[in-house]
Amino acid sequence: MINRRELLAASAALAPVGLVAAGCAGSAEGAPGSGQVLRIAMSAGNIPFPSTPPNEGYEGYRFVGNNLYDALTRLDLDQNETLPSPKPSLGTSWTVSKDLRTWTFKLRKGVRFHDGTAFDADAVIFQLDRLANQKSEFFYQTSAAGQAAQLRYIKSYAKVDDHTVRFVTTQPYAWLHWDLLHIKFPSPAVIREYGNENYNAHAVGTGPFLMTRYVDGEVMELSRNPDYWDGPAKLDQIVLYPQPEAASRLSMLMSGEVDWAEVPSPDALDQLESDGYVIHLGKYPHGIMPRFNVFRPPFAGNLKLRQALNYALDREGTAALINNVGYPASQYVYEGHPAYAKDNPGYHYDVDRAKQLLAEAGYQPGELTITFGYTTGGSGNMYPDVMVQKLQADFAAIGVGVNLQPMEWNTLISVGLDGLNSETWNDIDLLWASPAAGMTPTGYNASFFCERPGGKPNAAGTCDPGIDQALTLAPQQATPAAQDAYLQQMMDVAVDQAYFLFWMHDLNLRVMSPRVQGYVQAQSWWVDFTTISIGTGD
Repeated sequence: MINRRELLAASAALAPVGLVAAGCAGSAEGAPGSGQVLRIAMSAGNIPFPSTPPNEGYEGYRFVGNNLYDALTRLDLDQNETLPSPKPSLGTSWTVSKDLRTWTFKLRKGVRFHDGTAFDADAVIFQLDRLANQKSEFFYQTSAAGQAAQLRYIKSYAKVDDHTVRFVTTQPYAWLHWDLLHIKFPSPAVIREYGNENYNAHAVGTGPFLMTRYVDGEVMELSRNPDYWDGPAKLDQIVLYPQPEAASRLSMLMSGEVDWAEVPSPDALDQLESDGYVIHLGKYPHGIMPRFNVFRPPFAGNLKLRQALNYALDREGTAALINNVGYPASQYVYEGHPAYAKDNPGYHYDVDRAKQLLAEAGYQPGELTITFGYTTGGSGNMYPDVMVQKLQADFAAIGVGVNLQPMEWNTLISVGLDGLNSETWNDIDLLWASPAAGMTPTGYNASFFCERPGGKPNAAGTCDPGIDQALTLAPQQATPAAQDAYLQQMMDVAVDQAYFLFWMHDLNLRVMSPRVQGYVQAQSWWVDFTTISIGTGD
């Protein structure tokens, strides 16, 4: 058994040049024969915290959380034919009572954390207490807030025996295995030793990779866990670099500093393809869907104004500006998605109709200026600067002005947590949003429900009884078909009421060296890194 501390010492031979963390010296960069090293330029503005949950949005899960940790369930990311669905992970099987209220999970035996300690039911209860039990010595409010959506329907949990845990939900609930995808399990021993506040520097899970180097703002190095319960990964190391600028990610790729670049500059795709790089594109549940602030005027109680701006948006023009690495959205999810409202045409570009609706909403051209808060980069945000300038021009064409209010990605996340009714952010009329809600059926809760966990109102003020009813009833159904019917009903209302600016579906662009092999472009934000290897590229 090789534990994390032993592997830290052994990993120096694989470390890239010049990247030195506390207690670690730099060594030769992934030269031929030095090992299977995959170097990635992320779109995140910083290295995701290796906490549970990680930060930096779903990019934090993709690159850090899902590699360091396991959950009771995982997605089947080794295929791209369908939307991935949950399968066993640290939970080997589960049963659900007929009333859909009691879930019993059998735990995988023989699994150990990277520090050599055992994973068992006590470790599960320890983490759940950190997230949900305020009386626990190790309750951690930061993590609890980050997992509130996944804990929403859990009424209680208990250890049955060393390898069995049981959950009771607040209502009939068929989606707990989806929620549990996000709840990762850290080593209780490490948290007890270092405490919650110092844990990130010593993060330990049960996942296929171990954290062997972490310099905040610069680099994270993940090294293969040779004792992984599902078999060791093919890669020796993953090296992560935060690069929020698309041009920087492109430069690193073309100079050979990285093997993989998230969403590089779209104008360079023809050149990249000509130079032999591999371009990956594909549908997945993610898009840019800004949220109208309906806490107050001008959008509160003014459906025609929200509809006017949806018709004013030249989505095809936006797609052309980003070299068609995204495509127009008429609804929150794309056609063919289980939640797509099949009989609702949604919105398309129609300037005349937009002008008519603007007048019916009570505004003449030049009378209205709105403030649009948007992020300048960060996890999964496509190309904000280009896109918002196009939006500004589109709205100007019908006589609506737009003041652009740029902010960093983590600031925008804070806006979403605080809400547009807070004194700090209540000047924002329209808020950038890049949801991956359709990746799981539970993902709509934060943006669609009237209330968030803890009784806080919806961050944008959205509150529609029809939406609440449909989204409450959906997980109470026993079959996916019945669940989807309610989700489609929910989506139909959301589209009719134009609570979002339905803008652009993302095509999940990433570009790689031909040396990267075994990668599967799943219909998901998440990636299975255990199948990936580095070849010659020939």
